[in-house]
Amino acid sequence: MRVGRQAGALEVTKEDLRRRVREHRVPFELCVVVDNSYSLHADRLVEKVKGLVFALLEDAVGRRDRVSLVAFRSGVPDAAVALRPTSSIRLAAARLRDIPLSGRTPLPHALSVARRLLRQELAKRPNARPVAVVVSDGLPNVPLRAGGNALEDVLAEGRALRRAGIACLVLDATPPGQPSTQSCGRALADAAGGVHLPLADVAPGVFLDALVKMP
Repeated sequence: MRVGRQAGALEVTKEDLRRRVREHRVPFELCVVVDNSYSLHADRLVEKVKGLVFALLEDAVGRRDRVSLVAFRSGVPDAAVALRPTSSIRLAAARLRDIPLSGRTPLPHALSVARRLLRQELAKRPNARPVAVVVSDGLPNVPLRAGGNALEDVLAEGRALRRAGIACLVLDATPPGQPSTQSCGRALADAAGGVHLPLADVAPGVFLDALVKMP
């Protein structure tokens, strides 16, 4: 294609045309489900989670990413929101310091709490992408109802995340020496249509890269 007038006049070809493309990424609405049971030596696990959360919040400067936390309650076989959605590193640090150790692993209830929280926030911010980040050794021992099956409940909650349009990133914290096949982490990721990564291999940069590349 050539646009011009008489010989010697200005000529414009298609190679001269440029279109400005502005890079844009949908903001994340992240809910981190922290397995703070004794079985995981939760003090070291929480330190790892702190690094991931802080990396996320530092990377979110200038954007509208937010993070929330769901953890198991101490002395009670259920889970609760430990940190409401925020982009404040200071507030996240304070809440992470206050997460108690739990004697049991009510992972199905924690997933249910995370799903409800993300759905509530998505109603307020429909342009954000909801993601449940599950940090666990995948050994649930508290079902949603008495007499139920904790593993089946975990997989059912994974499918519920998928139906709700919530992406799922499972960071498998299987302790050294424990066979990874004992963990339901990969099965949870499959049920949710999400991504499974060993926590030991996840540095902050890898974590952020995995989020951006999630299907």
